[in-house]
Amino acid sequence: MYKVLYVYKWATMGGVERVLLNRSQAFKSSKIQVLQHVFFLHDSGGKRLLNKYIEKYNLNYYLQIVENFSPEQYDVVHSIDTPEIFEMMKGNGKIFFECHTAYTENRQYIKKLPLDLKGIIVPSEKFKRDIIDEIPIPLQEKTYILRNSVSKEFFEITTQSVKRFNKIPIAYIGRVDKLKNTEEVIEIFSLLQKRLGDHFILLIAGPITPEVDLLKIIKKKNLLNRFLYLPPISFEKIPSLLEIIKVNEGIFISSSKGESFGLSIAEAIYSGVPIVASHIHSHLVNEDNLFLYKLGNIEEAVKKIKYILDNRENVVNKLCSISENFSNDIFIHDWNGLLSIT
Repeated sequence: MYKVLYVYKWATMGGVERVLLNRSQAFKSSKIQVLQHVFFLHDSGGKRLLNKYIEKYNLNYYLQIVENFSPEQYDVVHSIDTPEIFEMMKGNGKIFFECHTAYTENRQYIKKLPLDLKGIIVPSEKFKRDIIDEIPIPLQEKTYILRNSVSKEFFEITTQSVKRFNKIPIAYIGRVDKLKNTEEVIEIFSLLQKRLGDHFILLIAGPITPEVDLLKIIKKKNLLNRFLYLPPISFEKIPSLLEIIKVNEGIFISSSKGESFGLSIAEAIYSGVPIVASHIHSHLVNEDNLFLYKLGNIEEAVKKIKYILDNRENVVNKLCSISENFSNDIFIHDWNGLLSIT
């Protein structure tokens, strides 16, 4: 039994926790014996929710929260965006440092990482290229890619009871902030309405940061009667929301300025929802320009949406082949590569 200890600063039931759950599901589906424990420095309300999810999907054998920090009990320690680990352990040769943050101000620690690390882990080749110059030169050759998977078991949702709208949903699910560039999503939707008519409804779901006055932006664009906001929803409800978007022939849109991977886009693709995304997501769609637009070019984004609406069947077929990029097999392949260097 291979034993891994993850160390993460906050238990928020956010993106990192979702990644760990997906890894657990991949190990379970592949019948690979890996015991993952996670130690949080602070509980921001996520521990209870994470334990509930683990219980619901019978993942206890693969993922558990621990209350005591005992790194000597594990084969390897993965610190996820938590440089405090270097104050908690005497040596660094057992540590993989995982960087998952696209927020530049939150990864200033990279320049000061100790050179005796086992290695650095990032979730995509593109993100590795984005940050490679921030990494100390001796560690650049020890920077490895561990791609994320999307658990297919959570996307086998029945459509029998899904409500149908009289408008086509244009949806964004995720954090609403400056980096995610949600205001550009609204700009695109507004232009879409002008170009193609009043056939759409804008759906935004996720936490709103203080730096974005979402309601003010919506009012400015006169979209209050064509806008639906959902507060942060639990992981297990995301597939159902994506299924509603799919059944109503909607589109998922992301105007993000920076991503380490882009898990929400991957989940949309995996569930069969067409996407239009800023060009930084190119690694998720095999660089297929059908799904990509240049940041700031809202005219191009609207044209992509129109094409997808007019050619939905062909687009969905493309999505089926792209979704293999997020399979459990891809993650397990990368994981086995890491094991080969331990």
